[in-house]
Amino acid sequence: MRELFATLPDDPAPPMRDGYLDTVLTRGRRSARRRRIGTAAVWVLVVLALAVAAVPFTQPLTRPGAPTREPGLPDRFAGYSTLTSTVAKAPAGRAIALYTYGNGELFNMFQPLVVGADRDTYRRVDAMQERDLPSALLAPDGTLVLLGDNRGAISDLVLVDLGTGKRRSIPIDGPVGVRLLAWSPDGRYVAYSAATLTGSDGTVNFVDSEVARGGTLRLLDLTTGRSTELAAGKPAWTAAFAPDSRRLAVQVGRTVHLLDLDGRESGTIKIRDDRELVANVGWSPDGRFLATVPWRGDGPSSGNTDLGEFLSNAGSVSFIPVADDGGPQPPAPVDGVVQVLGWRSASSLVAATTNDVGHLFLTEVPLRDGPRRTLSSFDTGSTCELGMQTCRVADLRLATGLLSDATVRHARGPQRGPWPAALTTPIAAVVLGAGLLLWRRTRR
Repeated sequence: MRELFATLPDDPAPPMRDGYLDTVLTRGRRSARRRRIGTAAVWVLVVLALAVAAVPFTQPLTRPGAPTREPGLPDRFAGYSTLTSTVAKAPAGRAIALYTYGNGELFNMFQPLVVGADRDTYRRVDAMQERDLPSALLAPDGTLVLLGDNRGAISDLVLVDLGTGKRRSIPIDGPVGVRLLAWSPDGRYVAYSAATLTGSDGTVNFVDSEVARGGTLRLLDLTTGRSTELAAGKPAWTAAFAPDSRRLAVQVGRTVHLLDLDGRESGTIKIRDDRELVANVGWSPDGRFLATVPWRGDGPSSGNTDLGEFLSNAGSVSFIPVADDGGPQPPAPVDGVVQVLGWRSASSLVAATTNDVGHLFLTEVPLRDGPRRTLSSFDTGSTCELGMQTCRVADLRLATGLLSDATVRHARGPQRGPWPAALTTPIAAVVLGAGLLLWRRTRR
């Protein structure tokens, strides 16, 4: 080897060009810096992907906040969003409103929603979606939702606890079709109509329609889980409890029957041929009057109920005395009401109303003198069905026991809970994939 190296020329190495060493050092530093930045970015993406994927699993560990001293209505209901979580995954506590929101002209994208009574929370009632948006009632105190099933005959009702997300199955004598009518102010009883179904007629709301034409009134005691049939209420069209929860007004044909909880009849009231008892909230808080509205279609015999109907057509509300004892005269009829939703007091009610361009509002309507007061408005913009249709409201229910004390709060950003896992999982996968590509690029 010495001899070999000895034969090499002793000429000096060619000189490096000017700035060559600085260029090599600069490129080396740049390559090292790029690798460090790429590695840090990959780790950021990994952490972000893991956080996105973990949200649906960590959220159920949280608990809804404690109720505020006074319940409230938002001055503006939030628009449609496919990112709204469910009651089962992220219960948000008591609600002030329950309604179906969306449109179905091109795609069936309706959402049954509950809106928080204490903060601007929005949750989908997944139990209602599973049962094809059936008739449902919101408890007077806003803590529970009771629902039937729009797919056919059933042997149980489902009670959803909005504070825990848990469901309770309440057996009924079935299988029968069910139509829920009214919830007593004390929260203990629910009046519903039940009938044996002969089969689907192909329409969306065949259960509600068939039960409305021939269903028998039943009274469910939620404390015992037992239902009692009240034969005097057949076919039961609409019903409303007295403010003390000890009597029930049920419309059969053109007559309202006043029933005790054991089914004994204490009186009847005739209703005009073109009117029907306001469902669920038709008995005034002072117990003196019943509220009536124009009946749908050809009346009870038609079976045309308001289940799933968009709130848009305004009519008048008239009042009839419960007892013909020479007491105060009933208030004059009130016009421009789409739906009666509850009472602020014996002298004012809460109703859904619309304006000339079809926007929907919650309005406090005085029965005597005084101006109307807008409480809240609904977003009916073109945000439904991927931005191709306007959003519509149907099957609106309010927590009637909270209305007398409810305030109107300024609506802030809606709290919709964690994103659905069906969305977060693909996002996490895309983020991780982008991180891998970035890492491979920086390693070259």
